[in-house]
Amino acid sequence: MANSNEQLIQSLCDLEIPKTIHLSPDRKKVLYSSELTWCHKKGKSAVSTLWLATAHCANSSTKLTQGLFRDQAPAWSPDGKTIAFVSDRAEAGTKWALYVQTLENGDAYPITPIENASFIKTLVFSPDGTKIAFLSADEDYGGGLRAWGEAWQFTRLRIVNLSTKQVRSLKLQRDVRDFCWSLDGARIGFSSCLTPDNEECHLTGTRISVVDADLVSVEDLCHFPGMIVDLEWAAGDNLYFCAGVPAGKMFGGFGVYRAGFGGDSSSYEYVSHGIEDDSMGITCDRDGTLYIKVQHRLESRVCLLDGTVVYSKKEELEAFDAGTDIDGSFVLAVATSNITQPVEVFITTSSDGPMTQLSNHGKSLADRQFGTCTFLTQISSDGDVELDALYLTPVSSASTNTNKRPLPTAVLIHGGPNTRLTNAFNTYYYMLAPYLLSLGFGILLPNYRGSSGRGQQFTSYSTGGLGIHDYADIITLTQYAIDQGYADKDRLLVGGWSQGGFLTNLCSVRNGSHNGGWRFKAAISGASICDIDSMALTSDFGSSFEPELSCGGVVWNMDLNDTRNRSASALWGFKDAMARAKVEGMPVIPPMLILHGDADARCHVSQAWGLRRALQSYGLPFELVIYPGQGHSFEDQKYWVDTVLRVGRWCEKYIGNGV
Repeated sequence: MANSNEQLIQSLCDLEIPKTIHLSPDRKKVLYSSELTWCHKKGKSAVSTLWLATAHCANSSTKLTQGLFRDQAPAWSPDGKTIAFVSDRAEAGTKWALYVQTLENGDAYPITPIENASFIKTLVFSPDGTKIAFLSADEDYGGGLRAWGEAWQFTRLRIVNLSTKQVRSLKLQRDVRDFCWSLDGARIGFSSCLTPDNEECHLTGTRISVVDADLVSVEDLCHFPGMIVDLEWAAGDNLYFCAGVPAGKMFGGFGVYRAGFGGDSSSYEYVSHGIEDDSMGITCDRDGTLYIKVQHRLESRVCLLDGTVVYSKKEELEAFDAGTDIDGSFVLAVATSNITQPVEVFITTSSDGPMTQLSNHGKSLADRQFGTCTFLTQISSDGDVELDALYLTPVSSASTNTNKRPLPTAVLIHGGPNTRLTNAFNTYYYMLAPYLLSLGFGILLPNYRGSSGRGQQFTSYSTGGLGIHDYADIITLTQYAIDQGYADKDRLLVGGWSQGGFLTNLCSVRNGSHNGGWRFKAAISGASICDIDSMALTSDFGSSFEPELSCGGVVWNMDLNDTRNRSASALWGFKDAMARAKVEGMPVIPPMLILHGDADARCHVSQAWGLRRALQSYGLPFELVIYPGQGHSFEDQKYWVDTVLRVGRWCEKYIGNGV
């Protein structure tokens, strides 16, 4: 059985996931890249593969590159005869260059120096096809020394001439984060921050500027008080981008803004989305038409700027591209999946028309069914909002359970907090969902207040105090799954990663304190948080994320007797939980499986140490696994396999064999 389980996990981890998708200029071809989930690595270095498919020709996807290197970020030349991409083929994981490949003769060649060690972040052909603009940091000549504020490695906007291979750089003492060509190719819009520090945009904001195509004359357009993504130059000589709603909020909605050319620092305006849904990215057609990727509750949509919906499914949309062909007909390419189908690339010519599947990355699992997805809706316990969740039923039960017998259920809580879970093949991290379904366990996936897809008001609950509405929503949705006959109240496990781990820890110390008459029998806490105050000191976003999620309260601006962060910190709940267990004569805190990477910059490994020390001090059952060299998401596949096997064993041990 162990070998069979490992083989399944291996197959799941080896799935190629289509990422960036680009329609050819004539809309007759589809170019995309693929990689393992989260670009984790099977060997010494991560790899990425480029694929080419013929539009509207089923199963026509073929490899352009062999998947031996990290070939990624592909782009079409305006004439559709050439592609460019980023690759580390000179030295895997170490040396980065831009490569160009003519589709007729097929050999790729570098057009930037192959010895450069700085990663190339993105690239775009100029509208006339003679140049490529790209972003890369300065080479590091400091010997690894990092003195704060000294010798910043700024990411710079650069242009390479395709005929001469000459590279020019914008000499600006700011860190460039994104860029886009004007439709006529005369100018480039770009966003930049004061320093390369990853918190800078949240602390001091983002500047949007325009520079001429010779990278000489810069005009500042506006200053936005926060992070922006997907800067695009659209019709009407307008620059659009996605950012928080209201402006400057990290954990509010996410909408579309337009930058003005008035020169005023506040000359930007909110345009659409982010109030009741969230814009998760934009792309621009060659004629300047904007297409917006939107999360609308559990639907994934592609919309026009005026809100017109051109695609909508209750599935996770991994990537897309849209535009019109030479006849003016609409063409849409998407990478999407559902609980039984791994991510594949599809193409269509209408919002509700047939979808042609171009790829077949999941063929190794084609004969296997994992489960069914049921969408659940329930009013929150305070009556304020309607909550969404998914219940995944394993095929082994769906086909035989005619009387709807309640199932042993893993309640898996997403991180973020402003992400969401909807119908997808890898609905939860590390391929846990399809694996647990294969073992016969039911899975409840709650979207608590703070999740994305619901806009400003819904996400604002997370900044009103962690551990209040989010925790209450987990309990409400679990109770609903029990009441509807899906989940067995006597065989419940709770688990989560990152923010989901934070909520798992709270569910553990508060276990059974609600009025439902049930308790979680076990918990799985991954890359979690057990003490909010120390997060502000140790997290790479401790100066920005933590204040917003903690009502502004971090240790350096709080009064000595201000304990506001203790109520949501699981460590401070242990003593009360143990006292309650003594009174009630039964355990409160369930056995806990703690999983953490020792190189986690987001949630420092000391959070796992603290949780282990608390459990050990009270003699409570636990397992602690620290994964060497792993960050907030694990990079090495061998640790993915170990994680999934441990989670499966933990479920089988504490909530019974699900089959």
